[in-house]
Amino acid sequence: MNLVSLVRFHRKAAELTQIKLAELASVSRKVVQCIEAGGDQVSWKNVQAILTVLNVTLIPAGPLVSQWQESTEPQDQEA
Repeated sequence: MNLVSLVRFHRKAAELTQIKLAELASVSRKVVQCIEAGGDQVSWKNVQAILTVLNVTLIPAGPLVSQWQESTEPQDQEA
């Protein structure tokens, strides 16, 4: 699976143009075009905005993910 086909498939299934997807995600059309062309000049923030509009959730996976999640959990606050 790659981001190019993931975004394009979901955009077309939602019957959105690149312009409409960009508007809904509050990004420029160029950002959507860059993602769908496989460009590497797109910020993670913009990718997240587009995936949110398309109702797509990415789930991190890997041998260190559980350690990472534990290290980023808020510390218990004492009363």
